[in-house]
Amino acid sequence: MDIINLLKEGVEYKNFCRLLENNKLSHAYLISSPDEEYNKNFCKLLALKLNCGALCMCCGNCLKILNDTHPDVLNYPKNKNFVVDDAKAIIEEINVLPMISNYKIFIINNFNKATTQAQNKLLKSIEEPPKNVLFFINATTLETILPTVKSRTQKITLSTFEKASLIKLLKEKDGLVNENALIEGEGWPGLTLKYNENQNFLKNCKFVEDLLENLKSSKDIIKYSAQFSNKEGFEERLNILENSFDKILLNIVNGEEKDYSKESIALIFEKINEAKKQFLANCNLNLIADCLLLGILEVKYICK
Repeated sequence: MDIINLLKEGVEYKNFCRLLENNKLSHAYLISSPDEEYNKNFCKLLALKLNCGALCMCCGNCLKILNDTHPDVLNYPKNKNFVVDDAKAIIEEINVLPMISNYKIFIINNFNKATTQAQNKLLKSIEEPPKNVLFFINATTLETILPTVKSRTQKITLSTFEKASLIKLLKEKDGLVNENALIEGEGWPGLTLKYNENQNFLKNCKFVEDLLENLKSSKDIIKYSAQFSNKEGFEERLNILENSFDKILLNIVNGEEKDYSKESIALIFEKINEAKKQFLANCNLNLIADCLLLGILEVKYICK
């Protein structure tokens, strides 16, 4: 399973298919979620559906869309962020008839990063496009998008996926499942894949796992503090540590954990939150790591 096949299971895609069947498509959609990769692939999925109802993934239309070479499915921005030149290019292209399909589709990614001038330049094209022209605009936040753009588009807010679906995606895509990737991804498929494939993230997960298993005395603090206090990935290690204790808390509730109590976990969460505050305040990382690990060790044995 790849991410596009997973997205076919989502309620938003099924709703779009019903609109298509009933000939009730809007001319412009504003698609949003915090997951950039999810947004991009959802727009691509809609373009695939419009050009190949069977979603075979192997016909000429499908292959061209998947490879971003379809002459009637155009992706923007051409560089990093959507700017006035991108808007001008769309305006020039919008009246050119489709070459090999029934629709002319403009996919605009990360529109939340578009300049105000570029958004204003595109307004008329979004509001009154020629027949069979569709806009699929996606954004990780709607806060920076002009109200005038929002009012001219149909909103689709993407939903998260169940853990079982994401586990299947990770197994078939990467051959492994990192539990912390599932936690950090928070149900967003693109983010979950990103964390699962990120080698530095995986190394930090392994480090925290080893720390929790072998932190047994004050002598061990010296060993683990040196690596924990490395500036690169420090905040990520804090988050992974917090996620690990979330899992331990769940095990306590299910009667599977003996080394910690609910009370000790609550105290550890307080210490992790304090460490996060100190990190944001640019305190000494070695001192933060020493205090945090010593605190975890004390709590583990005092509250046991």
